[in-house]
Amino acid sequence: MNYQRLNNCDQQTVLTIYAHADDEVLPAAGTLRLMSQAGWNVRCLILTEGNLSSSLIKGTRHQEADAAGKIIGATYEFYALEECNFSTQAVIKVTEEAIGRWQPDLIITHAPQPEKYGHRDHEVCAIAVSNVATRRNLPLWYSAPPVFLRGFEPNFFVDITSVIEEKVAAIGCYESENNKAFMQLDAILVLSRFWARELGQKDGYFEAFEIARQWVNANFFSAWANSKKQLLSQKLT
Repeated sequence: MNYQRLNNCDQQTVLTIYAHADDEVLPAAGTLRLMSQAGWNVRCLILTEGNLSSSLIKGTRHQEADAAGKIIGATYEFYALEECNFSTQAVIKVTEEAIGRWQPDLIITHAPQPEKYGHRDHEVCAIAVSNVATRRNLPLWYSAPPVFLRGFEPNFFVDITSVIEEKVAAIGCYESENNKAFMQLDAILVLSRFWARELGQKDGYFEAFEIARQWVNANFFSAWANSKKQLLSQKLT
């Protein structure tokens, strides 16, 4: 990511691309909320309607996503790709179109996982989005799977302690999915605390990401060097 631009007044855009509504808030609601607070334009693209869910409640994902979006400061766009049957080519086309419209500075999507461990739709989405991000030379983060962490190797963690209540509330908007174990409050907090412990933090809540592609502007290093000089000067005076 261009850290120099992250800290200036130009509005940045983060585009999340996930297979189903709720996939975006489980791993990243806190981070997206912090980005929104910092002035980022947060766009969430959902590939399917979610009607093949095991939930008995159908047809409410749009309304639930809109409610979650109000909490985390995101706007949503839904596609109607066929669940458990859409192709990588279909997702590549959707992703290319979305990039053309929104010109994102960062993309966040599912972490690639072998199909036997994860959801088939998540895997296809991850492969397709990775393909486009690589060809477009765009920064790309993979978010933590809600379950089955096999193969996920986080190298970037975000302290979401200040917005943990918003994360819980955003997940809670998906009432149609609240029968699932990983949607329960204790599961949300335990996983967020797990990432804190991975960092050796005794307190707080974190979200974890695997940075697949990232870059920084050369100005970042000069700004970093200047800040270190200022800190050293303060210590000497």
